[in-house]
Amino acid sequence: MRIELMTLEPRDITGFRFSTADWGERDRLAIFREQIGRMILKLEPEPLVDGAFHAEVTVRELPGLGIGSWACTNLRAARPRELLDGNDDLVLTIATSGNMNASQLGREVKLGPGEAVLMSGAEAGSMAVSLSQTRFGGLRLPRKALAPLVTDPEQVLMRALPANTEALRLLAFYIRELDDQRLATPGLLDAVVGHLTDLASLVIGANLDGTVAAEGRGLAAARLAAVKADINQHLSYGDLTLPAVAARLKLTPRYIQRLFESVDSTFSEFVLSQRLARAHRLLTDPGRSDSTIGTIAFESGFGDLSYFNRTFRRHYGATPSDIRAASRHG
Repeated sequence: MRIELMTLEPRDITGFRFSTADWGERDRLAIFREQIGRMILKLEPEPLVDGAFHAEVTVRELPGLGIGSWACTNLRAARPRELLDGNDDLVLTIATSGNMNASQLGREVKLGPGEAVLMSGAEAGSMAVSLSQTRFGGLRLPRKALAPLVTDPEQVLMRALPANTEALRLLAFYIRELDDQRLATPGLLDAVVGHLTDLASLVIGANLDGTVAAEGRGLAAARLAAVKADINQHLSYGDLTLPAVAARLKLTPRYIQRLFESVDSTFSEFVLSQRLARAHRLLTDPGRSDSTIGTIAFESGFGDLSYFNRTFRRHYGATPSDIRAASRHG
């Protein structure tokens, strides 16, 4: 049985990953049900209908918040009363692909891509996915963390939350982009937890004070992360411009400028640094040894080779040719 445990420094961040595909078919359901479901996840999983089922799960336990990412086929995961452990945290589930059903408190909510529902960890309930693969993420949120931001989350339990709002899209993006390296970076962990809580409060329905606070913290951080991701996706475009990025993300150019000012940078500085970093990666990639420096410069978004050479040398203290030669002999 393969279960990958994760322990990250410098704080007590633990979690695990597993895939039912790593277990023998004959023992798959028993392992998932007894050793993973009941003992670790406090769930009772079973196939929704007779036949093959599959689950890939990543769980991270951050200080004061839990994150789960699931990819499932033909599965129902229930939490019966006998598996309740007294935890009254709230669980926000976001469907990213496929379709699923959530049941709790005598209600059932059907979720499609871009939709979400809030459930209580203190109540029995279940989630079910069909024969087509479904991906969804979940946030386990302590009530005390949400209390200053959301006036009465009980009123939202098992209600279909507004789909495809900016806050929901950014929350799903933020969860997807998290990686172990970021979570292990000193000084970032508390900010990550705060940003996730802010975004979740906006999805659930923040009060006035919570909205103001979240917009200045988690929402701004997620928007900046989305801007950076968009830039990196379009680095090879020589005409990558601030207005183009703003239009794609439905933000104003001035607002994006203020986001970069908040981290002591500018749009242009970030674009240049990312283009230089891409060029450096390509120059040191053994699989790109046949590519000319001009080709690499062009693929990194530089239309002027002399400008690329001059800027690259100023940034790295060596010419592109020097970096390539050093990587070959390193």
